[in-house]
Amino acid sequence: MYRLDEHKKREFIKHLELLNVDELDVSDYNKIYLKKHLESLTYSVNLAWQILELGLNKSDKTIEKLSVVEIGGGTGIISLLAKWLGFGKVIYSDTFEQSCRDFEVISTTLKLKTDDIVCGSSDEISRKYKNRIDLIVSRDVIEHIYNPALFFKQCAENFRNAILVHNTSANSYNIFKKKYFKKIHKLDEWDGNSNQFKPGDSVESFYKMRLDFITKNFPNLSASRKEVLAAITRGKIFLDIKKDVEDYLLTEKLPALPKHPTNTSDPSNGNWTEHLLSFEQYESFVEEYDYKTQWHFAPYDEWRNKGLKRIALKFLNLFIKNSGKMAKLISPAIIMVSVPKNY
Repeated sequence: MYRLDEHKKREFIKHLELLNVDELDVSDYNKIYLKKHLESLTYSVNLAWQILELGLNKSDKTIEKLSVVEIGGGTGIISLLAKWLGFGKVIYSDTFEQSCRDFEVISTTLKLKTDDIVCGSSDEISRKYKNRIDLIVSRDVIEHIYNPALFFKQCAENFRNAILVHNTSANSYNIFKKKYFKKIHKLDEWDGNSNQFKPGDSVESFYKMRLDFITKNFPNLSASRKEVLAAITRGKIFLDIKKDVEDYLLTEKLPALPKHPTNTSDPSNGNWTEHLLSFEQYESFVEEYDYKTQWHFAPYDEWRNKGLKRIALKFLNLFIKNSGKMAKLISPAIIMVSVPKNY
């Protein structure tokens, strides 16, 4: 098994500690995220390290020959680390243009400019690098993608033989995480989120947004039908809601009920609120493209805690490391590693 150089990790952490976020010419949005990463820097770097190492160990190429793309990069910790470690080609991507601009500033300041910055979805990446990517990675991204089945289909078709390594904190098997995210689901669905700070994300109740959309576009529906359709289209974007209501008017058949009791997404952009999915659901997205999936588990942040809490987290991390698939019950985050079966 290939092990990355621990000394390089420590040096990378020291390199990032020198960053003065307030002096950077980046958006307040990414300053907030970057400061969060720096507050838990050892954890953030260790998680990025784990993601890259898992991908590297599934590949038959050396690190110098590997092309890696980070999707939904945000502040780009994984991309920066990959560049520091000497991956053959490092590509940063994000659908949010401001994050792409900010990452260019961050990477330039750290003298860790990536080989490319692609602002857009996997479609934009494939236009430039079709079948020329070895490793696709992300942290806390796949739980927000509106149509994960389509995303994985595009990855399998546009980047043949690429290894996929995706981390998500939306662990539906950890009862405490599950309870927390269901609470957030309900708040976004019924109350809205007045603390939303990412430009473009909605602060209004998702249910109200859907109801207002249906009321505006289908004024002749009765109030009760509008309410039913607004509730039953939970998790859908406006375009799909419009299709569902039009189908209902033609057939008088209501759309299928949402499969999950609380999963919900912003109807204006399709951004899921920590989409809770099972291992089997994730695996189904890649199985038909001849991928096999293994599950790994991220640790708790023991590095910035002290005393009894740190001891407790160290114990939990030891259990996560040595308990196989049972670790899913206590791990704060899961890591999906999907590899083409011909490997």
